[in-house]
Amino acid sequence: MTTTTRPVARDQASVDRAMEALFHPKRIAIIGASPNPGFASRIHQNTIDGGYEGEIIPINPRYDEVFGQKCYPTVDAVPGGVEHAIVVVPSRYVLPVLENCANGGVVAANIISSGFGEQSDDEAHERQDELQEFVERTGVRLVGPNCLGIISMPNKQITKSGQYDTIVDGPVGIVFQSGLLAFSMCIPTGVREIGFSYIVTTGNEADLEAADYIRYMVQDEQTRVVGCFIEQFRDPAKLVEVAELAADLKKPIVVLKVGRSAKARKAAQAHTGSLVGSDAVADAIMRQYGVIRVQSLEEMTETLAMFHSDRLPQGTGVGTIFLSGGAGGQVSDLAEDIGVDLPNLAPETVERLEGLIPEFGTVGNPLDVTGQAFLIPGCIQGSLEAMAEDPNIHTLIYGQAYPTVMDLATEVGTAFASMYDKYPDKNFFISSLVTGKVQGGARFGVPPEQPVRALNGVPFLQGTENTLRAVKSLNDYAAFLRRREAAGELARDESAVANQAREIVKASGGKPLVERTAKQLLNLYDIPTTPEQLATTADEAVAAANEIGYPVVLKIESPDITHKTDASGVLLNIADDDAVRSGFDQIMSSARAYDPDAELSGVLVQQMAPRGREMIVGMTRDSDFGPAVAVGLGGIFVEVLKDVALGVPPLSEMAARDMLDRLRGKAILDGARGQGPADVDAVVDILLKFSQLCVDLRHEVEEIDINPLLVYEDGALVVDCLVVPG
Repeated sequence: MTTTTRPVARDQASVDRAMEALFHPKRIAIIGASPNPGFASRIHQNTIDGGYEGEIIPINPRYDEVFGQKCYPTVDAVPGGVEHAIVVVPSRYVLPVLENCANGGVVAANIISSGFGEQSDDEAHERQDELQEFVERTGVRLVGPNCLGIISMPNKQITKSGQYDTIVDGPVGIVFQSGLLAFSMCIPTGVREIGFSYIVTTGNEADLEAADYIRYMVQDEQTRVVGCFIEQFRDPAKLVEVAELAADLKKPIVVLKVGRSAKARKAAQAHTGSLVGSDAVADAIMRQYGVIRVQSLEEMTETLAMFHSDRLPQGTGVGTIFLSGGAGGQVSDLAEDIGVDLPNLAPETVERLEGLIPEFGTVGNPLDVTGQAFLIPGCIQGSLEAMAEDPNIHTLIYGQAYPTVMDLATEVGTAFASMYDKYPDKNFFISSLVTGKVQGGARFGVPPEQPVRALNGVPFLQGTENTLRAVKSLNDYAAFLRRREAAGELARDESAVANQAREIVKASGGKPLVERTAKQLLNLYDIPTTPEQLATTADEAVAAANEIGYPVVLKIESPDITHKTDASGVLLNIADDDAVRSGFDQIMSSARAYDPDAELSGVLVQQMAPRGREMIVGMTRDSDFGPAVAVGLGGIFVEVLKDVALGVPPLSEMAARDMLDRLRGKAILDGARGQGPADVDAVVDILLKFSQLCVDLRHEVEEIDINPLLVYEDGALVVDCLVVPG
C-alpha cells in the first residue's frame, strides 16, 4: 500500500491543527479495538461513558463490531476519513498502522503502545526513530508513544485508560510525562471541586512535546492554570517562548520537575562549570520566566486549587485566623521556613480585635479567636473585616481543623461568603490543618443546611504546609507579573561588537583565552578590568610596573596553564623594581618546571587592585538549556557554601537584581561589620553587559569565569577572567 505523502509539518500551524484534532475531534478511531479487557477496551468504554457526542469508530480486522459499533479493518477503509486515531497495538505493528492513518486522512494519532524509546534495547530505539521519520514524511502528528491517553472535558472526551468517575469540568489543564502520575493527580481531586479542562499524558514525545500542549492550554479560554509533570524539557527554547506567552496571558504554569539529583558531569576547566547542574539551570529558567516549581503532587494540588482564584494579591502580606493558639504557632514556624510574610497587624486593627475576641484569645497574626468565637455574636464577622481592612494584609486564610464542608447558613459561612464582594482587592481562602476525606459538617450532630466545598470558585485547601507553599507561589507569581510589567520588553538581539568578540575567541585556536585576551573581550562590552601589560623580559616588566604604578601583581601568561596558582605563577603586592625583576625570573622558572611543554608568552604585570568585596561571575553552557549566568560571593561563600544564583541570558535588570537578592550572603553587599553598602548598581550593570556577551558568544564559548570581581562602595573591577571556547 502506498503512503500518501504530505509536506513536512513542523510549523506552528501544523501543531494547532493537531491540537484541535486531539482535543476537539468529530470522529475518533480506536485502532486495536476489542471487547476483551485491556487498554483499548477501557479507552473505548470511557469514551462512551463520558458522553462523547462525536463518532467512535473501532478498527480491528478481527471484528465486525465492538460495543455495538461498526468495526472497520483499517483506518483508510473508513468512509469520509478520521481526524483522531488512538493506536493500541503491539509496537511491531504501530508503523504499518500509522501508514494506514496517513492514507485515511488522520491529522493526529495518540500512540498508547509501549516498546519504544523508553526501553534500553537498540531495536526499540529504532522503532522510535522510525516514528519521527514518519512524521517528517507524512505530516501526521503523534502523541506518545508509551502513554495513557487524553481527556478533553469541553468535548466530553475521556479517551484515556483508567477509571474517571470523579473527574469534573474545570479550569485546570494537565500535561504529564507520566501517565500514572496524571491518574494520581486527577482522580482524588474531583470531590474537592478541582476540575479539569484538558489532560494529556505525553509519553516518550517522539513528536509533539510538553511545550506544545502547554501552549494550547494557556491559549484556551477555559483553562486558567496548567499543571505539568516533567522529566525532561525536549526544547528549552520552546519552553521559554511558551512561558512568556503564559505570562502575557496571566496564565500560571505549575511544574513538578524531577531530576534534581546530581549526575556525572565532565570535568570543568572553569569554576562555574563545577557549581552548576542542568537542574539548577532549569530552575533558573522557570524562576526567571514566572513558571512555578513545586516539589510534590500534594503541593501541586494545593497550588492548582489556589490558582482557581480570579484575582492576584496586590502584596505579600498574609493574614491567618484560627480557633487554636497551637495551630497559630505551627503556622508561624512553617511560614518562616517557607518564606511566607505574616506581617504585624496595624495598631488600629489590634484595637478593633481586642474589642471583639475573648480575652483568652491572642490578637496578632496568626489570630487566635478561640472556639468561643462561635458563641459571641459578630465575633467572626468582625474579625474577618478587621483583618481584611488591615493595610498590611493582602491575603486572608481561615483555618479549619480538618477537611470539611462549610455551612453557608452559619455565621462563619455567611461572614466568609460576604468577604469576596465586600473586599474586591483582597484574596480569601479556607484551609484545613491536615489533609483527608472531606467531612460532611463541622458541628456535632447538626447537618449543614447549605454545604459548600468552594467559595468564589476556589476549592477549600488541605494541609498547613502545602497551603502555605501554595500561597507563597501565588504571591511570587503576582510579584513576577508586576515586575515584568514594569520592566518592559527584553531585548534579545546580538550587540554591535558580536562579530569582533567571536573573532577574539576564534583566534585562540580552541585553547582557553589567556587572561589578557579574556579581559580584552570584557572591555568590548565596557566591563571594567584592572590595567595591565605583558612583559617578555624583566626590563619590560619593570617599565610596565612603573607606568601602572606600584604595588603590582605578576602573573604567568600561557594558553596551556589555565590555573596559574597551581603553577606558582602568581606573585602579589610587588612593591619595587628589584622585586619585579626577581619575580619575573621566579615566575618563568616555576611555569617551566610545572609544564616544560607549555607555551609561555611572558609575565603579565597588573595593577594590585585595592581590597573589596569578592564576587564571582560566570557562564556555563548547559547541554540542554544553553548558556547560564552565575553570580555569587567569593571566598568561602562559593568554595564551601556554593552560594550561587543563576539566570539565563538575556537578563533584564529585574532578573539581575533578583539573582543578587537570592544570595544567602547578600548582607555582605548590603554592609556588615562596619562596612558601608557595596555598589550593587555597578554589579547589576556588569551582569547585564556580561549577559549580552553570553548572548553573542552562546555558540562559541563553553565556560567563562570572572573571579574575582572586586566590588567597592563606588564601582567594581574585574581582577581575573578565564574564557574556555566550546
